[in-house]
Amino acid sequence: MAKFLVEPIHGQRVQQWEGLVRTLIFKPATSLVGYLLQEAAHKLDATYQAKAGETCKGSISIGVQCLFGSFTLQRDYYYHVGKGQGHYPADAGLGLEGSYTPALARLICLEGADETGYEK
Repeated sequence: MAKFLVEPIHGQRVQQWEGLVRTLIFKPATSLVGYLLQEAAHKLDATYQAKAGETCKGSISIGVQCLFGSFTLQRDYYYHVGKGQGHYPADAGLGLEGSYTPALARLICLEGADETGYEK
């Protein structure tokens, strides 16, 4: 902060510092969201009761994007041979939309709804 106050002030410098502050705030926020969702995924996986015919194939990682950035999430994958289908119970429990958190998915949808066409 002291460096910012002693350097010549102009728009480009302010933009650089604002970007730096955003990075400094978003990085720990991303880590916190990642930690909380990982703990929740562990809890969901530990309490999931496999349905008849389902087999746990182990823990699989996914890159998740949230409002602040991206992180890796580990969760269990269950596969039903007879149906030829699999799923991640934690994804459903966390409300993930593909690899997006619910808050980011909602923001993306709201932004898309504001557009007049699909091109953007």
